[in-house]
Amino acid sequence: MPLMMKSVITLLSFIFPDFFVKKAYQQLTRPKFYPYRAHEKDILEDAITADLAFKKGNIKTYKWLGGLQKILLIHGWEGRVTHFSVLIQHLIKAGYTVYGFDAPSHGLSDKVETSLFDFIDLVGEMIEVVQPKIAISHSFGAVATTYSLAKNSELKLDKYVLITCPDKFRERIDAVANDFGLAKGVVDRLIIKIERDFNLDVGRLNVSEFVKKIKVRKAYILHDQDDRQLPLSQSVQVHENWPNSDLEVVRGTGHFKILQDEEVIAKILKFSAS
Repeated sequence: MPLMMKSVITLLSFIFPDFFVKKAYQQLTRPKFYPYRAHEKDILEDAITADLAFKKGNIKTYKWLGGLQKILLIHGWEGRVTHFSVLIQHLIKAGYTVYGFDAPSHGLSDKVETSLFDFIDLVGEMIEVVQPKIAISHSFGAVATTYSLAKNSELKLDKYVLITCPDKFRERIDAVANDFGLAKGVVDRLIIKIERDFNLDVGRLNVSEFVKKIKVRKAYILHDQDDRQLPLSQSVQVHENWPNSDLEVVRGTGHFKILQDEEVIAKILKFSAS
């Protein structure tokens, strides 16, 4: 957004805070939808699909047959399972059966008003139903997965791959606020609304805290040093609080291309097989 436009919005948000709190809240509860690309459509044709009833609507679930060992894929906010399309092909060839889903109002799931916390609940349900040995997440998928595991001590994973890893949920809110150019007072009111609606403390929603409680034998974090969507410092913070994790810094992929990078995929396959 142009700097002048942000400045105008900052001023307007100061004058009309309720309106801009509502707009920012919608950004956190109504994910954007982006058209499918050809390679995504191709991988969908090979999937076994089913609908799962979840809260306000149906969730689209997917399975690609490959072998006895199960892997669950968890996409990020405003993502979908087909963003893993290249990785899925490699996992099938390596002998894994791959499970995935589109979160509420994402991908081919029903378009309903949702929230980051619905996403978290769904991940916990998918882990419980699929019971995978390995999980692989991208971006916000790490928040949903680690929070789900921390909330339910009966859930566990043998290995967990985190492709880019956020830490503080407050930073996600700040990113939305920055996109809009919101005044600080509006951001404070937005946080109050979130905490009231979901009965939680935003300041405690940190992956670096969740990982201290979860049952994961071995974790592997990959993050591009020049990721413009999510600073490397967030993955570093999580890694430093997670003794049984390894952090690998990659280059030249960014936040989204990392999912299709052949060298990154080779690293994931090696870790999964180790």
